[in-house]
Amino acid sequence: MFGTVRTLWALMVVFGHLFWLSDFGRFAVFGFYILSGYLMTYVMHQRYGYQASGKKRFAFNRFLRLYPGYWFACLLSLLLLLAFNHYFPLAGFSTIAIPNNAASLLGNITMIYPSWLPHSITPRLSPAAWALTVEIFFYCAICLGISKTLQRSLIWLALSVLFVIASYIVDLYWHARYFSIPAGSLPFSIGAIIYFVVQQNQVPNSWQIVLKRPAAILLVMVAISGFTAWQINQGLALITAELLFYLNMLVSALLVLSLALGHSLHNKISSGFDKFVGDFSYPIYLLHYQASIIASVLLLGEVSKFKQHFSLMALLLVGLILMLLSLLVIKCIDLPVERLRKSIRDKASGQFNATN
Repeated sequence: MFGTVRTLWALMVVFGHLFWLSDFGRFAVFGFYILSGYLMTYVMHQRYGYQASGKKRFAFNRFLRLYPGYWFACLLSLLLLLAFNHYFPLAGFSTIAIPNNAASLLGNITMIYPSWLPHSITPRLSPAAWALTVEIFFYCAICLGISKTLQRSLIWLALSVLFVIASYIVDLYWHARYFSIPAGSLPFSIGAIIYFVVQQNQVPNSWQIVLKRPAAILLVMVAISGFTAWQINQGLALITAELLFYLNMLVSALLVLSLALGHSLHNKISSGFDKFVGDFSYPIYLLHYQASIIASVLLLGEVSKFKQHFSLMALLLVGLILMLLSLLVIKCIDLPVERLRKSIRDKASGQFNATN
């Protein structure tokens, strides 16, 4: 029952990027990392296995999940750059522009921005795709076995904590603890640990009173995110903001653990509806800047985000355009590709079960 949460997190990113509370979506990104750490460890253990054939099927399945929708988002950005050329501000709009250097061209084609700080490479046709470079890096690490055993996962977690501590000791700016590839190590490793906690039934009974209420955990997560993002705009000290950020990461980990244990946000949310809602999360994440470009031209006569021009009409129009674009991706790209992905999963599961 992860689909609804994924889409809510994607909407947090949209709201932070396009409207108000710029830092709001950053809390959701680390939630995505935790969830990915759990799910990728789960499928490697339960579906693909660590034989060469299983690793290849995992890699191909991930490719099919990520790249078709991503390339559509990049193509749409290129079309908007051509169609709305005169509406773009001279200084550019966020990071969306024609790639003009080798690193940007490589990153926009492969989704792998070659830097330890992927967000530093611009232009990016799908601006939020820098985080997918982090995701792909740890998909590869998990496929190669970094979370193959609990012992390895605990070592991974310890090294991740050491990186965070070291980043403070050497006085790295907070960007290193958020935007960098090593920054993703801590939430991904926490997600891997969650897999073993669930599989080995090691959840303390005293935690159940909290874990049985994932909706309440989600509300706490959103509340901490919103409060911290609001206070940052009011001059909140950076160290306090970072402490709240890591506190919120632990709350997100509790939410993933709760859902992994089979608890539901609401007893009336069916698995089918949850999957339907979850299908929107990835296209929403990839396409929200493009939706903002179209909406801002229609409402403002220029390409702009709505941080200085927020209105209910802007919110509704961006939401409508984003839903239509997402439906287009789901119906025309994701569903046809999903049939191929399912066949790969079925073959992998069959071979995995036969081997074990």
